[in-house]
Amino acid sequence: MRDEDRMNGSKKPAASRSVVRAMIWATVPVLLLVQLLASAGVEISSFWSQIRQLDARIARVAESRAELIAEPLWKMRYDQVTGVLNEIMHDETIAAAAVYDDTGVVIARVVARPTVQALTEISRPIAYSNGNIAVQAGRIVIAYSYATLYVDAGSRLGLLLVVGLLGTLATVIAMRISANNFIGKPLAAMMSAIQRSKQDGRAYPADVKSSNEFGQLAQAFNAMQHTTSGALDRLGHMASHDPLTGLPNRRSLSERLVTLSKEAASPDALIAFNFIDLDDFKAVNDTFGHDAGDKFLVHISERLRGTVGPADWVARLGGDEFVVIRPEVGNEAAAQAFARQLLDAISAPILLHDKQVVPRASIGLAVRRAGDPELSHLPALADIALYHAKSKAPGTVAVLDEALQRHYRRRRDLELTIPTAFSEGQFEVWYQSQVDLETQDVTGLEALIRWRHPEHGVISPVEFLPLIERSGNNARLTRYVLTDACRALQHLAAAGRPQIRIAINLPPSELADHSLASELRETCERFGVAASSLELEITEGSLINNIASASDTLRRLRRLGATIALDDFGTGYSSLAHLRRFPLDKVKIDKAFIREIPESAEDKAIVGVIASLAGTLGLTLVAEGIERAEQAQAMREMGVRLGQGFLYHRPQPLAAVLRELAAAGGNRERVLADSPPIAPEFAF
Repeated sequence: MRDEDRMNGSKKPAASRSVVRAMIWATVPVLLLVQLLASAGVEISSFWSQIRQLDARIARVAESRAELIAEPLWKMRYDQVTGVLNEIMHDETIAAAAVYDDTGVVIARVVARPTVQALTEISRPIAYSNGNIAVQAGRIVIAYSYATLYVDAGSRLGLLLVVGLLGTLATVIAMRISANNFIGKPLAAMMSAIQRSKQDGRAYPADVKSSNEFGQLAQAFNAMQHTTSGALDRLGHMASHDPLTGLPNRRSLSERLVTLSKEAASPDALIAFNFIDLDDFKAVNDTFGHDAGDKFLVHISERLRGTVGPADWVARLGGDEFVVIRPEVGNEAAAQAFARQLLDAISAPILLHDKQVVPRASIGLAVRRAGDPELSHLPALADIALYHAKSKAPGTVAVLDEALQRHYRRRRDLELTIPTAFSEGQFEVWYQSQVDLETQDVTGLEALIRWRHPEHGVISPVEFLPLIERSGNNARLTRYVLTDACRALQHLAAAGRPQIRIAINLPPSELADHSLASELRETCERFGVAASSLELEITEGSLINNIASASDTLRRLRRLGATIALDDFGTGYSSLAHLRRFPLDKVKIDKAFIREIPESAEDKAIVGVIASLAGTLGLTLVAEGIERAEQAQAMREMGVRLGQGFLYHRPQPLAAVLRELAAAGGNRERVLADSPPIAPEFAF
């Protein structure tokens, strides 16, 4: 307890000093500046007043002496003129005086202080009249100095500065004492009460006896302390519960998962985790508005509450996602029956804006023993089952079985080993040729990524590319393939095939990366290959996600000389606007339209239209998935220039491609026989 008192005691002065010092540092410089400016202003005003008075006095002296000198000057009594000048030399401000006759000749001059600098002169005419004549006999000039006034003003300013500093020091001391008594001590008392309350959560009053504003503040603080415990409880409830439905939220779910195994009757007790997602909830918001959508969610939460038992736990994770946990189920069949009860309760009609809406939901169910180490992974496991339900059969219950769990574990294992795959070079770039359908000469190669996993063998890009995207490694993979493609271009040039281009698939995220063009240029320069030897394949979906950014990136790439190809045309939006708006050079017809040709008249018509359109727009057409000679013949007849597929080559490592190119001239059967065996689903 003494340590706590020492800690609190050490914090009191710090709090007081900080407030008081802040007040002093904020006030004193301003006070001192105001004092000095006020004093200086008064003194400067006085100084200029004295200057004006001196100027007026010297003017009067000059005029009076001009009257006295007029007659002696006219009658040439110059000794009297000099005597009059000598009389005014007793004024310490006058440095010199001179009298000039009417011709401008100096008649008399008296100099009292020849070393005085910065003199000011005043000149007055000397007029003489005797009743018969009135003439201007000459003029008098008096030189005088402000030095005395400057010295006096400087002395007074220095005195004012000293007095101001002493006054400011006295003010600081007074402020320090009063601020500490009236501000610092009350704040220190309240800070001490707050610190003690933070340590054990109890309310401690601030001992402030004054009746000023700080005393009133302390009274209000003490009154507030009495309600602190209840307020904290309410805040804790708000932090752990959904404000709309009042159900526990995602934060509470994490805490609940920690306590599940502790509260279970035994480690073998089964826990059923139901992950619920409403189907087409967005349509409710779009049709009836968000207020009606909130009402809809409240209805669902009330139905879930009414369906579960006292030991069950219901939560809303956000949006249209709910969780129901049943901590004790007899077996998996009982858990499925309970999940179906939840679906039945949810599916009762709800009245929104005088219209009946029938809710639908999908449930992912995961059942685990209380002692299972994977209990904390229940949300992720149930989410796997939920994804399966929504993708395969919406509105149903999907149970996490061994197959789904193996899929989850495999996906999780692959996702975790992606960094290792990059560092150990497990990713391989294979190449599939594009050929001229007339000459069957190889005109290009498409770079296709493969993952040769040390445990799982060769993995299809269909499986691992979504994992690459989820892990944020799209850009890294693109650079990986780009580097390998540039290295392959070096080998092709060395093999005497510099005219062969290599095509690289760009994921949608790369089209938003404005640094891609500069990185492509740097990579090409590093390997000594031309960017014009590269062909970049994109899909329509990647274009429409960000039209402006994609267009800008493609134009940058095209300015480097790279060819731009639109891949899988016909399976997506197939928008003619895209063919006109974007800088495209090639269009690749998806293999889905080639598979049934020449038997399918409909597919032939579609390909014919695409070929005609490409010809009109000046685009080169490539047919993918050619596996039979009849397909190749049909493509030639429809004006398709290039083809790609198993009829010519399967995807294979670069070394095998180079061997095939070196052995060019052999028959097609030999080419296929020498290609490494690979399952069709891996041949992309």
